Amino acid sequence: MVNRSSAPRTDLPYLRRRIKPVDPAAAGTASGATDMPSARPPVQPAAPVQSNPAHPAPSASAGLSLSRPSATPSPASSTAPAETADHHSGGLVLGGSRARTSSPAPAAPAPSARPSARPGGLVLGGNTPASPMNPRAQKLAAQREAARVADHEVGLLFAAPGIHDVYELNLQERLLRLTPLESAVGTLVVVGSTAMAWESVRRVVGGADNAGHTAGSPVKTSGNRPLVGYDGQNALITLRHVRELRRAIFINRSSQPMGVRIFSGASVALPPSADGTQMVLLVHRIGNVLELRSEPVPESWEDQQIWQEFDFTMTHQAPVAAYRR
Repeated sequence: MVNRSSAPRTDLPYLRRRIKPVDPAAAGTASGATDMPSARPPVQPAAPVQSNPAHPAPSASAGLSLSRPSATPSPASSTAPAETADHHSGGLVLGGSRARTSSPAPAAPAPSARPSARPGGLVLGGNTPASPMNPRAQKLAAQREAARVADHEVGLLFAAPGIHDVYELNLQERLLRLTPLESAVGTLVVVGSTAMAWESVRRVVGGADNAGHTAGSPVKTSGNRPLVGYDGQNALITLRHVRELRRAIFINRSSQPMGVRIFSGASVALPPSADGTQMVLLVHRIGNVLELRSEPVPESWEDQQIWQEFDFTMTHQAPVAAYRR
């Protein structure tokens, strides 16, 4: 507990307290004021304050301003409203442009008054215009719009079985449809195909076989990997960049069945050629899903004839000169 007594304590010799010297004049004045009866001078009424509409009093609701106070202009040279001076402040303003309720409404500006300018400093909470979208925001907005259109396209499709509902694609079961997750994760592996062709969304068409021969133009992804290609005897479709794929066709010239496997381990088979008919596999992308369809063609047709039948016209590559600057 704090000791607030005016006289120092003498019963505790180990305590020290500094006693300020008393001014004799102040002591005499205090004693005289005690002896005289208290008389309070009459209070004069305060003069009414003339309100100047051109220079209203600052309001506490206007926010925090760190700018220097400007010099008070003379009444003769002050023609513009006070709001013009507030807009030319170059300091930090917190609170934005809120209405001042304590000051009277400013008069209408003269025709020759300068237009109000924005503060030159940092403004927090003001009614600042929205900044233009940067390239990344524009790219994300375009991707969201493309995803919305893809979902709309998928919603218009008829019902189709999934890869877990079909064991074999043949003349009776001709079609299955993957889910958006199955169509975009991992790699779609086609085992047993001997030749294939692909087409990108930019109408770039190419073809290859399991012997290493190629035709047309390859489609490179952003990771400098082919979108569709052979890895040994297996044909691969990189599903991470599936939005760049339009369609692909896979041909089986062997006597073994052809199979399709996705990342989850689910698979479906296509039978080998029989009775002069062979089954080719068509992979179409519709929106954000892949459709797998089996199509019968005559066994005697060559690969180029099959590509022509399904309108796969190879795209020529431009020759690259060896000379570089």
